[in-house]
Amino acid sequence: MRKVKYPHKNKAEKESFNNTYYNLIKDKIDESKINPLLKKIDKTYSLEKIIISDFSTLIDIQDVIKKSTHRKKIEKFFIVKQNGKVKSIYENCQPLISGFFMNNNIDLKSCHYCNIDHVNTVEEHYQFNSKEEFISKAPKEVLIMIDEISENTAEEIMRKRYSNNIINELKLVLGPRVYPKLFNWWNSASIANSSSIDLKNIVIKKNHFTLDHVLPKSEFPFFSLSIYNLVPSCSSCNSKFKHMKEFTINKALAKICPTSDEFIPDDLIKFKMNFDVNDPDFESKIKKIKQIDDVEIRVENIQSLDGINEFLEIFKIKPRYEFHKSISFNLIKKRKQYPDSQLDEIEKIFQENGILIDRETFKKQIFGSIIFDKEDTNETFEKYKKDIAKQLGLIP
Repeated sequence: MRKVKYPHKNKAEKESFNNTYYNLIKDKIDESKINPLLKKIDKTYSLEKIIISDFSTLIDIQDVIKKSTHRKKIEKFFIVKQNGKVKSIYENCQPLISGFFMNNNIDLKSCHYCNIDHVNTVEEHYQFNSKEEFISKAPKEVLIMIDEISENTAEEIMRKRYSNNIINELKLVLGPRVYPKLFNWWNSASIANSSSIDLKNIVIKKNHFTLDHVLPKSEFPFFSLSIYNLVPSCSSCNSKFKHMKEFTINKALAKICPTSDEFIPDDLIKFKMNFDVNDPDFESKIKKIKQIDDVEIRVENIQSLDGINEFLEIFKIKPRYEFHKSISFNLIKKRKQYPDSQLDEIEKIFQENGILIDRETFKKQIFGSIIFDKEDTNETFEKYKKDIAKQLGLIP
């Protein structure tokens, strides 16, 4: 469980962030029609409020809208019909929303539910020597992800690609005077729409995340585009595990949702060994850990919240982490190899040889730097490693 780290650090930055997102989304729904309906339910309600409200506010809003006689009419604004099929408006907006997450400095490293798998952004770089090469060879997935190229332009480029291949095959026959004139005439619209692109430096961002709707879009379609209802998560958590069961909707959910201001993961769960550094028999117990099967890790519900037990069950946290017991076993093994007495000796050797390196620096080299980071880094297994490291006396 890791908190979603948004780029805003104060109220003004948060308002700017929210406004950027809302301006991206608002044209997808007719405000002039939905806002009068929402105000019939509550005078403070609007499309903007639904789209950018904090998660705890969404919890309150859902309860009111759910009981309203206008609910069905409001839900219709978030459902579209295409090719005879009914689907959520989110499906049409998903690429736009994913792009927003990738391009607006939201910290995307590990899944915010399990903290096991990566959800980072990957950049692919493309170079083309000429506009002819770009129009003839740029992959479709590249065309549709370039901001300067509309979907219609991308489709036109692909439609004309067969003809362009023929023109390119005849390049030598047509000669240096006729070939460019024919190519430019046939592709005039495509060239005009893509003329501002730097062909030598095309950067395409792709993601490893899915966006999970904490308040499911099937039950709450009016929250399908709400920024703080969307959690960057791995496909396993979103599609394999949570797909089978949704959260119980109540006020306590605001403490469990990674997008919520009330969410403090270190106050909710702890990965726990069956002994720790404060145990009188710590040294003898740690010596008994000789193989991975000797390691026992539990997941403790610190506040005994029902919602946490549900969370742990939905995402199968305990069995999934049991598969990765080698992480805690390796920390235990290194702790056995480098007890405090050994660290004291290393520090002494450094000082005697005039090596200016503090104790924490060489501990980072031995045990890994992630456990010593004061701030959350959202690296994979971060909480797991830190919890075990505390019990081993490696960090306070």
